[in-house]
Amino acid sequence: MLVLVVLLVVVIGLTFSVTVSGDSMQPTLHPKDRLEVDLLHRKDVDRFDLVEAVEPGEAKFGGGTDIVKRVIGLPGDQVSIQGGAKPRVLIKPARTDEVFEVSNPTWPSQIGSSTSSCCTATGTASPERAWKTVPPNSYWLLGDNWGGSTDSRVFGFVKESAIKAKLSFRILPKDRFGKLTTDAKLVPAQ
Repeated sequence: MLVLVVLLVVVIGLTFSVTVSGDSMQPTLHPKDRLEVDLLHRKDVDRFDLVEAVEPGEAKFGGGTDIVKRVIGLPGDQVSIQGGAKPRVLIKPARTDEVFEVSNPTWPSQIGSSTSSCCTATGTASPERAWKTVPPNSYWLLGDNWGGSTDSRVFGFVKESAIKAKLSFRILPKDRFGKLTTDAKLVPAQ
């Protein structure tokens, strides 16, 4: 009986999970990390949640691919990136004029050459810094590996219907088994 229970737990864990591919979420997640998917709360997304989503756009440009990213902008938020040697992600939460900076401790060590300002009407990077509002039923997603992530800076806003699951628990590898936490937060902009 115990063997059957263990086997059932393993099958359920493998069925309701996603395996990370690529480096876009390093150092938080690594390729081949297996994460439990929360299908029941996929429409209850909060800022800084990790989600599995379907990348928007044409298949020949990567659209339709399953991706894992961090939610930065919620519906109604205004978002902007001030590019440069140390890019700053700025947020005006919905229904407020207060400006906050996203403080994500993983970004400074991962800048790379992807330092464009943002945003165009669709939420993608642009040569000029501008504020854009996240449309209703949409999100703005970024990777923790700032210089190595294809995210909303490339493909724009992601519709709520493209969110497949929330991700909050790592199953494998067993030495990093456990709840995923984040040190990302909003701080008053200077």
